[in-house]
Amino acid sequence: MSLNIATAQNLLSPKDLELLDNEISQKSIYDKVKTARIDSLKNSAFSSNNNNYYIFEACLDLGKEYETFISDSALFYFDKALHVSRILNDSSLIIAAELGRIKTLAILGYFKEGITSLNRVEATSIPESLITEWLDTSRQLYAYMCTYAYGNKELYENYSKLLNYYRDKQIQHLEENSPTYKLFLAEHFVANQQLSKAKLLFSELIEEIPANSNIYARAAHNMASIKKSEGKNDVAAHYMALAAISDIKCSVKETMAIQELAIYLYNKGDIKHAYNYISSSLSDAVFCNARLRTAEVSKIIPLIDGAYKKELDKQRETLVFTNFLVGILTVGLIIIIVVVVGQSNRAKQARQELKKANSIKEEYIGHFLDICSIYMERLDNFSKIVTRKITAGQVEELLKMAKTNKFTEGQHKQFYDIFDATFLHIYPTFIDEFNNLLIPEEQIIIKEPGHLTTELRIYAFLRMGVEDSTKIASFLNYSVNTIYTYRNKIKSKAKDRETFETSVMKIGSFS
Repeated sequence: MSLNIATAQNLLSPKDLELLDNEISQKSIYDKVKTARIDSLKNSAFSSNNNNYYIFEACLDLGKEYETFISDSALFYFDKALHVSRILNDSSLIIAAELGRIKTLAILGYFKEGITSLNRVEATSIPESLITEWLDTSRQLYAYMCTYAYGNKELYENYSKLLNYYRDKQIQHLEENSPTYKLFLAEHFVANQQLSKAKLLFSELIEEIPANSNIYARAAHNMASIKKSEGKNDVAAHYMALAAISDIKCSVKETMAIQELAIYLYNKGDIKHAYNYISSSLSDAVFCNARLRTAEVSKIIPLIDGAYKKELDKQRETLVFTNFLVGILTVGLIIIIVVVVGQSNRAKQARQELKKANSIKEEYIGHFLDICSIYMERLDNFSKIVTRKITAGQVEELLKMAKTNKFTEGQHKQFYDIFDATFLHIYPTFIDEFNNLLIPEEQIIIKEPGHLTTELRIYAFLRMGVEDSTKIASFLNYSVNTIYTYRNKIKSKAKDRETFETSVMKIGSFS
């Protein structure tokens, strides 16, 4: 099953890194499975009744199992296999053991010894059954030597020619269209700059081969190299991640992909992932004793480690500053809470007192208006009595009637004066707040300070809760129509006709 989990463009995605991080966390699980398989081979190989042929095969298998896992152990078992093959005096077995040793010597960085052993093998008659293994061993040895000689153009080109020679010879001995055949053919296309053909074969392998396969890892890593040569570094990084995941699943400790991915992420500024991946690469190289990989990682890790430490220092500084700031804010917040709670309690108490005061004031004015209403009603009744007496021809009473009219008018005026003074004492900002509800050019100008105009007096009654126009007309000695006319006239001057009278009712409110 393929691990091709990125976008349609195969760019490196957070999902790639998340999956790789998860695989790294499970590395010990894969290693335990690998170790269990090795222990099983050991137990069956060295039982007392096994003959040398069986022991040879077991040692060869153990060497292959250890090859990219713990190279020192691999060399031990290949040496043991070589020793047993010489006891058996079987040339084909000797060559098989030698080829295993050469691959391991390449991983360990013992190239001189590897070349010596390879020359010794090539000086003998290699059996047909081992031709493919011999070619693959030669290819692998020179591949490592190419990596080692990368900075030396002459050596690199010389080793590359030998690498290509052995790989191309190997292709001729492989089953056509097998995964190994496709892999080496694709690598042949890369060497000959036929990148379109190479990418097609690598893509097929990535889609068809299980992820826990060395062929899958090599196909993904080769694809990464092609994309990098094309300048598509983000795409190359995606394939590096796939190759690294495959290496972990196979418990391969001798690997390049995760190291290259760490360098890419370092250059992109993702220091945390770069540090984790280069650390994983170094621990694997040391575990495997892959000297070439250890040397490569050792050149890179100081840069990434230094950047990572700087990142940690910045984070610590930020954390210290943040903690300090949080401490200050916490103290400040506690102080604010104490002050706000205190103010809230005082404000609540003040609102209650103000509401109580307003209630008392409004109740007082209500009583005052009731008394005034009764008083004015009595005056009106008195006037009616006088009228009847005049009708009855009571002249003296007529004189009294005239005086009473003047008296009545005086009483009305006195009532207005008392009402205005009392109302403005309780609501001193009424006139200003009322005018704020009107458009500027229509605001009411007070000619006599301390007195209300008829319009203001009508709305003063409304503010006091007297909403009945009939009652207002009675208080002010106007007709009901006149009251309606005044109210509509004022509303037409309001900034907002719909909410005008509601806003008037809120003047002086403390809620």
